[in-house]
Amino acid sequence: MKNLKYIFFSLFALTCASQVSAQQVNTLYFMNSVPQSLKYNPAKQSEAKFTLAFPVSNISAHVYNQFNYNDISTTENGVTTLDVDAFLNKLDPESTQLSSVSSEIFGVYYQKYKWGFNLSVNYQVLEHLTYSKALFQTLLKGPANSLGVQQNLASVADVYGFYDISMGGNYRINDKLTVGTTLKFLFGTHQLNAKINGNVLQEDNASLDFRLGGNVELRSRGLGEIVDEEGNFDVDLENDELTKSFSSLSNTGFAIDLGAVYQYSDKLTFEASVRNLGLIKWKDNGSNYVAPLEEISYSGADMLELLNGNVSDAFPSISDSIQFDNTDTLSVESTSTLPVIVNLASTYEIWKHTTGGVLFSQMFYKGNYYPSLTLSVDKQFGKFFGLGLSYTADKTSLANLGALVSFGFPGFQLYVVSDNILTAGLNWDKAKTANVRFGLNLPFGKVEEKDRVPNSLKRRLKN
Repeated sequence: MKNLKYIFFSLFALTCASQVSAQQVNTLYFMNSVPQSLKYNPAKQSEAKFTLAFPVSNISAHVYNQFNYNDISTTENGVTTLDVDAFLNKLDPESTQLSSVSSEIFGVYYQKYKWGFNLSVNYQVLEHLTYSKALFQTLLKGPANSLGVQQNLASVADVYGFYDISMGGNYRINDKLTVGTTLKFLFGTHQLNAKINGNVLQEDNASLDFRLGGNVELRSRGLGEIVDEEGNFDVDLENDELTKSFSSLSNTGFAIDLGAVYQYSDKLTFEASVRNLGLIKWKDNGSNYVAPLEEISYSGADMLELLNGNVSDAFPSISDSIQFDNTDTLSVESTSTLPVIVNLASTYEIWKHTTGGVLFSQMFYKGNYYPSLTLSVDKQFGKFFGLGLSYTADKTSLANLGALVSFGFPGFQLYVVSDNILTAGLNWDKAKTANVRFGLNLPFGKVEEKDRVPNSLKRRLKN
């Protein structure tokens, strides 16, 4: 049962392990001193005139789960083990997970009073998983957990990677209103889709007859052959096709970000943005494989052998393996949509160089809704050091304390920002979420006297 065990273990690991979520690190939205905050609202204006993002140094990671470590573990006599019942009780009948990791390979940002421009090259891997509670009930407790009731094992995992070449700009219409947009040219590199169309039934009879039905489907692009000659799932990370796919430009797409900032007064702003309106169209030929589950069978226990003490003969073995075969009958999705994010925010200058902010962020993807609310306070100490604290509530946790810090010197900036680094750091075993974004920037030049600068920005730069 090599393939089936591998698939079940992978699904369990994806569910229990830390997840890099596609949700943005909300606290970054308020870091005006960091040009990457423009990614969350293209109408925001960078405080530095010219900034070069240090290559491949700006990385974002978001860790989030439906449960924390204490929820699903138990300790007895000094030994900690998985609390199966607690884990299953945390699962919905059908659960979903959306995860992502991304890196800014290159970025350049230029800002004047009236307008600004930015260009960046990014790479992102996105994963979406849908799984049933019955799958893990069967995996962890066995089909006998629900005798005589057919259990639905249906689960889908979809993973794809792509380049994002972004060209953005902002324009100050008047002293009150600034608008911005970012055009994203997308190039898909790799795609893998795994789907379990299965069900299991253990009869409520003396021999506990066991039946498994359905199949497992695999679809891939840019990965080469993912099934070996024996029909086993096997991804060769050194094959030529996987490497060449990183330079492929055949799977193209487009997305757009829109934003606006309204300066209601010298101290108060209202802001809004919509991100990732677009999709990728896949043109590369895909590889498709299918493996039937009906070949896995278990006839039930031989009660006579069991009573005679012959344990090895009492339980006939389950089939050793499932075999994948090439097929042309599977339909392959030709497009991949991006998670759409809507940001609504407001900032207020509480006192000199200190700003408070509130952000309501909503993410939509494949019928799922991910809302979050962040409150933030940050203070600028001189031109090269900033510090702040934040509180975030999302659909998995209402208690997330984060922080932001940026420091450097002329020509250098290091920043670290998180929505939950304080909560996760102090009580890691009780944390359901933790994220961080960090990076290096090389800011050059300074605002010249002849440049017209809005009053709100003057106060942050003048010390």
